[in-house]
Amino acid sequence: MQSPKTTGAGANPDQMLAAITALGYQGAFDEGDNKRNAGKIATSKKGGSGLRIAVIGTGGAAMAAALKAAERGAHVTIIERGTIGGTCVNIGCVPSKIMIRAAHIAHLRRESPFDGGITATEPAIQRSKLLAQQQARVDELRHAKYEGILDGNPAITVLYGEARFKDGHALTVRRADGGECVVAFDRCLVATGARPAVPLIAGLEDTPYWTSTEALVSDTLPERLAVIGSSVVAVELAQAFARLGSQVTILARSEE
Repeated sequence: MQSPKTTGAGANPDQMLAAITALGYQGAFDEGDNKRNAGKIATSKKGGSGLRIAVIGTGGAAMAAALKAAERGAHVTIIERGTIGGTCVNIGCVPSKIMIRAAHIAHLRRESPFDGGITATEPAIQRSKLLAQQQARVDELRHAKYEGILDGNPAITVLYGEARFKDGHALTVRRADGGECVVAFDRCLVATGARPAVPLIAGLEDTPYWTSTEALVSDTLPERLAVIGSSVVAVELAQAFARLGSQVTILARSEE
């Protein structure tokens, strides 16, 4: 491990080395150019302009990295082949919690905790209207937390398309409009996230199954729903559908 010789205000190099050694590591101070400690991204050698950074993906990690890089003087190009915002705002935390909240309201109307004082009633569930409200909120938050911020930052360029590496310092981007361009970079961050893996279950491929993504955007409520798995996502969606009127069965491999 190497660190620049000059440390932050009040930091003692010998004490830092002693602490590193006590943890079982070896350390040494780099006697090289200490300008790297200025707290800013180094500038590119090409023309003296800010470091060029390419970011593939627009989820939470990609956004945080892009904004911090731009804040410190870099020129950032973000490439997104789908919808800006990644999992959380589009198909994860945000829509699921909206659906769960709607299901909770339905549950409270059906099971009034104030016996006699507030009459419990069976709510009329209109899933298509709930879905429209849910999607409107998702769109609003995506614009406020992602699209609007990117549009307002002149140091960040957003390209819609699919990226592939041309070489160690360039990406070829096949744009959504059918064109193609090359994005040169000094650093590239791959922040494409992940997708759910569908388990190998006999007969599943012949069954019209859902993942959590399809479950959250369905405009109808199934009369009966089988949920394979008992993780947090499985249980919270199972409860939501049950409270909205579906008969739900959870299939779990263990009791835990």
